[in-house]
Amino acid sequence: MLTKALLVGLILGLCKMEYFFGYCMICRPIVISTLTGLVLGDPVQGVILGSVLELMFIGSFPIGAAVSPDYGSAGAICTAFAIITTGGKAVATTLAVPIALLGGFIFIGCKLMNAAFGQVMMKKIEKDNTRAAGRIYLFGAFFTSFVVYFLYGFLSIYAGSTAVQAAVNAIPKVVINGLASAANLLPAIGFALLLKMIISKKMAPYFFVGFMLAAYLKLPTIAVTLFAVMMVLIILSNQKNTPETAEAYGGDETEF
Repeated sequence: MLTKALLVGLILGLCKMEYFFGYCMICRPIVISTLTGLVLGDPVQGVILGSVLELMFIGSFPIGAAVSPDYGSAGAICTAFAIITTGGKAVATTLAVPIALLGGFIFIGCKLMNAAFGQVMMKKIEKDNTRAAGRIYLFGAFFTSFVVYFLYGFLSIYAGSTAVQAAVNAIPKVVINGLASAANLLPAIGFALLLKMIISKKMAPYFFVGFMLAAYLKLPTIAVTLFAVMMVLIILSNQKNTPETAEAYGGDETEF
C-alpha cells in the first residue's frame, strides 16, 4: 500500500504543477485518472473512471477569484480508491464530491500561503535582493503545487484505503448497484450544468438538432461532430457574404 500511495501522491503532485507549463490541462480528470490507472496497473479502468469524472466536472473551472471543486484531486484519489477496492464507478462517484470539496479548501490554503510568500518576496525586492526573491518564488510555487498535493494524495491513500475498503465491504450489494446506476446519471448532470452556463435562444436549436441526430437517427458521435462543423462553415460563409461583414473580411466572395 505504501508504494501505491507514493505513486498516487507523485501523480497528483506532478499534475498540480501544470501552472509551471502554462495551464496545460493535465490535471483534468480524463488525464490524471488515466495516469493514476496506468501506475496502479489498470489503465483501462483509469480511462473509464476518468471519462465519468470528467463529465461530472465538465463545467467546473477556477475562473478569477471563484473557487471550484478540485476535480484534479478527485480524479487521482477517487480512481485510486476505485481500483484498490475494486468498487468501480460506484466508489469513484460516491467519493468524488467530498474529495473535490476538500481539495477546494486546500486550494484556498495554498492561495493564502502564496500571499505570505509574496510578502516575503516584496521585502527582499525592496532590499534589491532579487536573487533571494527568485529563490523564495520557486520554493513557494513548488511547495504549494507539488508538496501540498503530494501529501494530500499520499495520506489519502495510505491512511484512508483501509477505511474505504471496510466501508465498501459493509455496503449491501443492492446499494452498490444503486450507486452504480446513479453514476450513469451523473454525466448528464455535468452536461446540464455546462448547458446552463452557455445555452441561449440562438444556440438551443443547434443543441436539439444534435440530440435528434444522435437519439433518433442513431448517428455516431463523429458523424454528428462533422455535421456540426459543416453547419459552422455554412454559417460563417453566409455571414461573410452579408454587406455588413463583406468589408471586414475583405477578398473575393468566390474565394474559399
